[in-house]
Order: sequence, then structure tokens, then C-alpha cells
Amino acid sequence: MVKEPHFTPARMLSMLGLKPDSLGRYALIPGPKERSDMIRGLLENPQKNFSFLDYEMHTGSYDGKSVTVGNGGRYAPDTAITTEILCAAGAEILVRIGSCGSLQENIRVGDLVIVTGARRGEGTTGYYVAKNFSTVSDKRVVGALEKAAKEAGVRYHLGSVFTTDALFQETPELIGDLERQGIAAIDMVTSAFLTIAQVRGKRAAAIMAVSDECLCGKFGFRDPAFVKAEEKMVDIALKALRFMD
Repeated sequence: MVKEPHFTPARMLSMLGLKPDSLGRYALIPGPKERSDMIRGLLENPQKNFSFLDYEMHTGSYDGKSVTVGNGGRYAPDTAITTEILCAAGAEILVRIGSCGSLQENIRVGDLVIVTGARRGEGTTGYYVAKNFSTVSDKRVVGALEKAAKEAGVRYHLGSVFTTDALFQETPELIGDLERQGIAAIDMVTSAFLTIAQVRGKRAAAIMAVSDECLCGKFGFRDPAFVKAEEKMVDIALKALRFMD
């Protein structure tokens, strides 16, 4: 019987040809590849680190800092894999750049949410931490994102996110309960991203563009306000690097 998991982050790095210092100190991690490609186009001299299944990571520089960009996953399980790779291969400060549905009336399509912590409704992190574990963002990374958002003059909110595995079970009862608890948004990624970064001793936070308003059932993925928010979010994440050490 083996005495450790049969597949570890270290073994994954070896398989991918990576070393513990292969990636940048800073990692900007969206979900879809299209958003990752957008960010990569803003880096200086980006070089591919690896490709694995549908995932790619590139490292370049921005404002003199070594930055890795890659599509980190759309759901908790694949996000866990990519976050483990990032943490094992040299990333120290990680920022998720995603989308979410709002859970409060004052948070509208096109707004941004800077995540301060997460409630774990997905199944992945139960393999990592106990139920009473508190998943939180790094305060310094949150502060850098907020400072950049203020400078940009955009409409943003600070708040927690609920991460679910079950898109089609976001019932009125669940949404109402989360609203009453004051949770700002719902998504399918962030609690896994933040929890694993915490467990691995890294600093992480997330910024998300609001695509839907869950309280009234408004879908906004094709809304021009959401498209503009995606662009603003990317700009803020990059500019926030100036405020991170």
C-alpha cells in the first residue's frame, strides 16, 4: 500500500516539465481561455510554460513583475488541479479573475465584486479542510484590488461568495437564504481557488464581474455592461500588481 497520494503536485510538475520556480511570483487566473488570451496579450514577452488537457499557462512581465496567466478552470475540481500546479511551481500571489451572479439587490450586472471570503458549497474542498475551516482572501491582495478599483472609478463591492457545484439547483430557497446571510455573489470556482491557496500558504483573492442578478432572474452574459465589466476587471487586476509586494 502506498503511503502518500498516488499523484501529487510534485509528480504533476515532473510530468509537465516544470520546476518549483518555473512560474511567476504573481498569477492572474481567469476561467475561460478567451479571457486568459486577452490578459496574455497585455504582457511583455509571454512564454508558454505548459499545456495540459485544455489548460495553458504563460509567463511574461508586466510593469517589471513576473506574471503567469492561464485559464484556471470553470468548476471547483479542475480549479483545484490548476491551483495546485500554480502553488507548487512558484506562484506566491494569486488573483482569480472571474464572473458571478449577484445575491444582493444593490449589486447589478456590470458591477465588480472583490471577494473577501468564500462559503464552500462545492464538494472538492471537503477533501482538503474541515467543515469549520474559514476560507478567506488575503487582506493585502484585497486591498491592492480595491485601491486599483478606486483609482479606476468603477462601481465595485466588497463581499463574500458562495461556490456551488450545482448550477441548476440554485433554487429560490437557496438564493433567499444566501441573500439573508449577506453573501454578495455566487459562482462555481472561487472557494476551491481560495481554500487551496490558503492550505498551500499562498496569498490569494478574487475579483469578479457580475453576469447575472439571481434575485430577479436576470441573465446578463450578453449585456454590454457585462462585457465592459470584463475589460475593467482585467485592467484593475493588472494595475493592482503595482500595490502588491
